[in-house]
Amino acid sequence: MKTLKIMALLLVVAAMGSMTGCKNNTQPAETNDSVIALEDSTAQMYINTIGVIDFDTLPEKIQEGMRGGKGPAAVRSFNDDLTKVMKVKLAPGSTVGMHTHTDDSETIMVLEGSGMVIFDGKQMTLDEGNIHYCPKGHSHSIINDSKEDLVLCCVVAQQ
Repeated sequence: MKTLKIMALLLVVAAMGSMTGCKNNTQPAETNDSVIALEDSTAQMYINTIGVIDFDTLPEKIQEGMRGGKGPAAVRSFNDDLTKVMKVKLAPGSTVGMHTHTDDSETIMVLEGSGMVIFDGKQMTLDEGNIHYCPKGHSHSIINDSKEDLVLCCVVAQQ
């Protein structure tokens, strides 16, 4: 599990490279690192100097039928002008509806559980630790066909 958390951290840090609009904040983090305050219309969060998003600081929103899918999805999301980083928890039987990435790409890492992805008409199993990539111009859907929650880290980057 430690390796999985490190891989998730690296995925998020890689996505954070395109972030803009940051300003320095004088409040020290608990580790005495300087922090950057990032604000959007719904929440303020702090990212430490190595670009770590603490999803626990973001409000959880329940979305019914995410992207036209079915069932509930618990979403914690950070957005800036170029990137959206989300932690998504799909309940058993829930889906993210089929959608096409016309202006962006999406990278999804399975943090917990298992499920299915339909990518350009092909169905594949997703297991803990797997990473699914949907490039610009392609379509996909995520399905939690298991009896446990499916927890994902999703990075949507504008192109």
